[in-house]
Amino acid sequence: MFVTVLNRFWALFNMRVMEEGQIREPFDTGVKKIRHELRSLLAQHGLFGTITDADSGPANAVPDSSKVEIQVKGRTTARMFDRRQIEGCCLRVGGAVLSSIIAMVDEVSSPPPPERK
Repeated sequence: MFVTVLNRFWALFNMRVMEEGQIREPFDTGVKKIRHELRSLLAQHGLFGTITDADSGPANAVPDSSKVEIQVKGRTTARMFDRRQIEGCCLRVGGAVLSSIIAMVDEVSSPPPPERK
């Protein structure tokens, strides 16, 4: 009897873990696509750098937002994307997110402003 109850509990626990992973999947896929798009645009400009992302929000659930940062040749820029924007990129990156990514690449690829004396 105890083993049966324990097996049922274990099965429910495993189903719960799988459901949480499936709920988080569009968010993780969106972040992955955003990082890939950034990498592709940097490569088109002949630039290579570090791309990092940091999620914010609850630890075990789907995060509320993510901050994506790129660092190229000592120049750094970052943008914050909310959950809705990121999950909207799970198939392809477009709209406001793509515009932000292009602006980030333009910031790090443009020549630095001249120094004032």
